[in-house]
Amino acid sequence: MTRLSRRLYPTSVTAIAGGAAVGLAGVLLESFPVWRIGILLAVVALPSLGYALIYRAAQASNAQLAAEHTAGYQLALYHVSLGLLDAPAAPPDGGEGVGQADTRGLAIVRTLPDSARAICPRDGKDTTHTRKAV
Repeated sequence: MTRLSRRLYPTSVTAIAGGAAVGLAGVLLESFPVWRIGILLAVVALPSLGYALIYRAAQASNAQLAAEHTAGYQLALYHVSLGLLDAPAAPPDGGEGVGQADTRGLAIVRTLPDSARAICPRDGKDTTHTRKAV
């Protein structure tokens, strides 16, 4: 971590807090120039705070990277031990004992109640229905 980024974070946080306090004092005292100076101080300190936070987040030491890699590897081993990663694949034919109704395709409602009518029948029973563009 460089000397600039080490000192920039507390300085910018202090400047933002001080600017907010001065701005609040200007609002309470009904002094427009004091309010503007406080807001200006807080806004000017925001880019330096952003730089300090981004620089701090981007600097990961080799020990931190190795620790994260080890933690990820141990989590993967744990998932394998639970059988979460090596689950058997489904048979391509649907498996034994699958009825004919289950292999027709995905249908949420197989039969409609008497009070409902199909908008566009897709089971091939009604061949007189033709779709028209509106």
